Amino acid sequence: MCMAFNAVQGQDILSDIRFNADIVANAGNFDHRQRANDSLLVHFENWISSDDFNNDDLYTIEWISVKEPEDQSFKIITWQLQSAEDTFKYFGYLLKDGKLTKLEEKEISSDPEYDVLYSDEWIGALYYNILTVNDGTSTYYVLFGFNGYSKYNNLKVADVLTFEGDKPIFGAEIFVQSSENGRANKQTRLMLDYSGDSNVSLNYNPGLDMITHDHLIQRIGRIPGQGPTLLPDGSYVGWKWAGDHFEYVEKIYHQVLDEAPRPQPILDQRKNTIDGK
Repeated sequence: MCMAFNAVQGQDILSDIRFNADIVANAGNFDHRQRANDSLLVHFENWISSDDFNNDDLYTIEWISVKEPEDQSFKIITWQLQSAEDTFKYFGYLLKDGKLTKLEEKEISSDPEYDVLYSDEWIGALYYNILTVNDGTSTYYVLFGFNGYSKYNNLKVADVLTFEGDKPIFGAEIFVQSSENGRANKQTRLMLDYSGDSNVSLNYNPGLDMITHDHLIQRIGRIPGQGPTLLPDGSYVGWKWAGDHFEYVEKIYHQVLDEAPRPQPILDQRKNTIDGK
């Protein structure tokens, strides 16, 4: 009787999680989204820490991103909350070896490409892919994500996750760009800050066997009040794994446009898909 009750109780909690996740993603009223997110956090933590938790059930929750690497050593769970017209908050959990770590979003610093951060300093993002690379001694998990960021701009990020024991660390100096004077610029992650009315790609391209993203150029924005912003020019750059780091590859495609392309309409389709397109 007790086991049957717990199973029913587990399904009830899971049903509440699905219901609240739907409201968080789709409700038109921002207060309703916030209230649903408060409930979602409580139910999710109770469920994932209970005996009723089932890994397979994670993938039945729409509007929550669940990603795991090829070696299936962990799961990273993220979602976004639009708490005002142009304000997005991000929530995340990392599940590894039965241990749940909450990811706490922090304000992005002025030089995020060089920061090494911990779970309570997380650069919030909705993750849409994971790439695994290994230098022979360490394994690096590249997390591709989207952040709604501001009224005018979006962010795409390729963060780097490593582990110190079971402690997650975000950021590692594996993105290297050489300069003409021989000095190398080493970054701990890739960050693309671009106009909210444009589509920008950042992902692993298996055909080219490298990370690729749009090349961005500065232009005057078309969103009222925006000012100068960055837009794709039709060309692409890459990052090729060189055994122990990613080496910058300049302009892998050369279809440069005089005017940066823009989707139409400008604002109506902003920030709707899980990968930020």
